[in-house]
Amino acid sequence: MDVARELQVSPWDALLLSTRLAAGRVAWVDRQLAEAVAAHDGDAASSTVRRWLDESRRERSLLARTAKAAVDAGVAERLVRQVELEGRLVAEVLGRTLDALELTAEQRQTAFAVAHRELLQLETGEVEGEAS
Repeated sequence: MDVARELQVSPWDALLLSTRLAAGRVAWVDRQLAEAVAAHDGDAASSTVRRWLDESRRERSLLARTAKAAVDAGVAERLVRQVELEGRLVAEVLGRTLDALELTAEQRQTAFAVAHRELLQLETGEVEGEAS
């Protein structure tokens, strides 16, 4: 197993990954802190609790710095542009598919209405046939 190897990753993807990993680490450390507090009956003076509290502060600070670097680098704007592009591509493919089917105007309108409804259901997490 390689300890380190070169990966093909953009700076924006690296920043986004780093931010997500840092957020996951904050959540993990906070769970450890909560367990330590519970194990020591809420005694904040316990060395174990203080150690996890210090670690929590360090991880939150790292997350904040990583998130700021991502914002400063325009990662959020890039993600928005990517989602917009994907939406345009889906709409273009759907339009071309409906063109190829040579639907009537009424059928085409119905198809777009169904697609719109399905996209809204996906957005809200409602998927037909799945139990919530």
